Amino acid sequence: MESRVLPAAEINAILSSKFICVKVNIDSPDGNSQKILSQVQGNILPFFAYATPDGKFISGTSGFRDEAKFKADLDAVLKNPLLRVPPDVEKKLAKVAEQAAKDFDAGKIAAVFKAAKTAETARGFSDSKDKIEELRGKAVESGQAKIKEAADLCKDAKFDEAAGIVSALSKEVKGTELEKPAAAATKGVDRLKGAAKDPSSAKRLCELIVKECKDAPAFVELAEAKLKE
Repeated sequence: MESRVLPAAEINAILSSKFICVKVNIDSPDGNSQKILSQVQGNILPFFAYATPDGKFISGTSGFRDEAKFKADLDAVLKNPLLRVPPDVEKKLAKVAEQAAKDFDAGKIAAVFKAAKTAETARGFSDSKDKIEELRGKAVESGQAKIKEAADLCKDAKFDEAAGIVSALSKEVKGTELEKPAAAATKGVDRLKGAAKDPSSAKRLCELIVKECKDAPAFVELAEAKLKE
């Protein structure tokens, strides 16, 4: 299982995002591990035991599980009521997810990030939390796309238009994970505009972009291309 099942892309993605994995020597388990492992039915290694964060046993298997069976095991564990948010919380999160979808469609990126923070406070798995996280990912992609659009405008020397895009984005994403990329893009626009006005300083300004704007890769790529010209 260590060589064929656990490293499989789909399995690894679930384990790394949804589980905390602990490997235990069956011959010398500690007290907590022994308590959980003793509830697994069977006597063939490997044992896989699933428990809540506070140590409540959920289920377990004994013996080899192929990729399909192991994925089914994981899916079943994730649907266990012990790991789900309470129904009343899920109802509230469903409303948050619905509003977040409307905010995303309206281009209100900051509101989507705010919804994601709200969802994070609810402990447990939830379909609504998954929807909100998906929207958060799309919001990040949308912000990155705007930064790329600004870089493309700079390539065509449309610096004022590019500045307008990154300025609006910076205000919208303050306090989110896009704040640094937006700030780097703003700096990139300023440096490129300065380079266009003063060709003698172009090399130095492009070198500064490469050094200072790593959070906005589109601007680094543009600066590197200009340095090769």
